[in-house]
Amino acid sequence: MKKITPIILSGGIGSRLWPLSTENFPKQFLNLPFTAKYNLFEQTLLGIKNKKIFSKPIIICSEKHKFLILDSLKKINQPFSDIIVEKLSKNTATSVLLGVCRSLQKEKAKYSLVLPSDHYIPRRNYSTLVPNKFESINGHIIFGIKPNFESTDYGYINFKSSKKKIKEVKEFFEKPNKLDAKKYISKGFFWNSGIFLINNKKLLEDFKKYHSKILILCKKIISELSQDLDFLETDLKLMKKLPEISFDKAILEKNDCNFMIKFKQTWNDIGSWKTLSDLSKKNQKLNLSTNIFNNSRNSNIVSDKKNNILNDVNDIIVVCKKDSVLVSSKKNVNKIKDIINDKKNQNFDYSQSIFYKPWGHYEIFVTSSNYLVKKLTIKPKHRLSLQFHKHRSEHWVVVEGIAQITKGKQKEILKKNQSTFISVGQIHCIENIGRRELEIIEIQMGSILKESDIVRLDDPYKRD
Repeated sequence: MKKITPIILSGGIGSRLWPLSTENFPKQFLNLPFTAKYNLFEQTLLGIKNKKIFSKPIIICSEKHKFLILDSLKKINQPFSDIIVEKLSKNTATSVLLGVCRSLQKEKAKYSLVLPSDHYIPRRNYSTLVPNKFESINGHIIFGIKPNFESTDYGYINFKSSKKKIKEVKEFFEKPNKLDAKKYISKGFFWNSGIFLINNKKLLEDFKKYHSKILILCKKIISELSQDLDFLETDLKLMKKLPEISFDKAILEKNDCNFMIKFKQTWNDIGSWKTLSDLSKKNQKLNLSTNIFNNSRNSNIVSDKKNNILNDVNDIIVVCKKDSVLVSSKKNVNKIKDIINDKKNQNFDYSQSIFYKPWGHYEIFVTSSNYLVKKLTIKPKHRLSLQFHKHRSEHWVVVEGIAQITKGKQKEILKKNQSTFISVGQIHCIENIGRRELEIIEIQMGSILKESDIVRLDDPYKRD
């Protein structure tokens, strides 16, 4: 058997788990359920370790998350084929097709296993999903989940009754309303897990038949991928031309050659605060906090605040993380996604205060009209770009690690409790020369305190 190419999708942002999951640090990079050793993306990678069945994975991700992807791959020492960076998110139809086209171009692979990276599957081993003699099937295999409640967040599968393990799909329905979900379950329909065993050649035929424009554009995008460090970058102009459509809507609902296998392992997409609280301890302390419940029933707290009190309220969930707070009834907590996406809430900042960079990350503590306080965390053997600012000065204080500071033509070493000052227009750079993470408190002062006030002279990460 020729090896199957895993295609791992990591473009989602998990908005239903806000404020824990945010636009710049979505749920696939969180260690979930709480206290898990690995994040969900890493858990997905650990499920494709069988080298006899799987080739190296192709990962499809967004521009914002590519360095988080790389960090996870290095953390668990996972070899990979490619990291394809989508300059724009165009939903799963494009993501799946880009992965398949690359798999055909690079390895001439006959089959791909499409895997979402934000699902929880304990003791996962994706090699056990691959059925015997699946190569005789001229179609795509969907892994179906037997429902245990009326969900409006999943697609539903109606299949022909058969004693065979691989069942023929009669109809596929994308996310229904509550009434239809109840009807589908009463008829024995299964959920669509979002995991697919794709017949690559057949998929190209499907796109040619139903969405030829998407096929033409995706082939062109793959042929024009540009190498940038460890990543393959898609062309922004071509991505803009693609329609935004899900794989389910584009192919599965139209195709008459779909098959289903029952997914027998424990599965959870952790798609809401309710499902996460069911999997984890009911009240999660994100630091050494104290939670007090006074005359409050069936309510949960997930908080990084020191003191939390619920008084005389029932059936609610409270989530506090950094500069954001969510208070909701348990019944309607899933509506958080609609609230975030509502155009009338356009001033809502979904990114939060931590921002991830190729060298590490920074967290903003305080902002005002003329000063800003942040903490820089720089990975060992990494540095920032050689740069200067036109509108601000900076004070740096090292709180952990050893830094080599470049100021103009001079270099100096700073250790814990030592500081320095960067004047407006002065060329400078920070490099972590220690073995541990370098932490620096940075105080910016000036008329413009934005990332746009960075003039890079030498950048190891080739940013514009």
